[in-house]
Amino acid sequence: MTATQPGAEEVAALLAAGEPVEDADLSGLDLRVLLDGRRDPVLRRCTADEPDLHGADLTGLTLEGCHFPGADLRGTTLDRARVRGGSLAGAIVVDADLTDAVFEATDLSRLRLTGSLLTETRFTDCRMIGADLSGVRGLAVTYRLDGSNLGLANLQDVVWRGVVLRGLDLSEADLRGADLRDATLVGCTLRDVDLAHTRLTGADLRGADLGELTEDAPRTLRGAVVSESQAADVCRALGLVVGPGG
Repeated sequence: MTATQPGAEEVAALLAAGEPVEDADLSGLDLRVLLDGRRDPVLRRCTADEPDLHGADLTGLTLEGCHFPGADLRGTTLDRARVRGGSLAGAIVVDADLTDAVFEATDLSRLRLTGSLLTETRFTDCRMIGADLSGVRGLAVTYRLDGSNLGLANLQDVVWRGVVLRGLDLSEADLRGADLRDATLVGCTLRDVDLAHTRLTGADLRGADLGELTEDAPRTLRGAVVSESQAADVCRALGLVVGPGG
């Protein structure tokens, strides 16, 4: 279906009546003015390149199959937002409030979340390649990242202590300085991850794919819990041959 190009008055009327805006090309409209403070606005299959929504109150916003690449969401309030499908690739979500927000099967590649508040925030089956989660805020680690692709992501200094991480692809991610003490990684991929100064004491990596290990493995994985086969891989990386006991 070809997207229509409604005028600002038509969009404002729909939102004021609590009706969804559907199949619309919203490029050129001031979405910050149209959406700021609206009660639980709903947009379905809408598009707009690099929409400016910085500082807006988008509490309860629902985006279904919308494509807003490069969206400026700096300082926005996205409390209880629901984003399903579509794309926010390259969006700037710096210093935003994402309390209770849910993102499902959404393209969030290169998303910048620096300084944002993630309290009970959920990311499920999202494409988050190259995303920046450094410096996210929260009183505790209450956000979830289940089944998402975080390859090449900037995860420096993230605090995942004691959490259970499921189905994450962390290939080539930057986890320098991260705190994964007592975390459990289930079905996760850690191929070519930068683990310099990462705290792994008590981290259960038995259910993770560690990829090809190098001779630095004993240092980078120090304190982690690994399986017998993973331990054998570490030995092989050191050039050791493990034989039967005498």
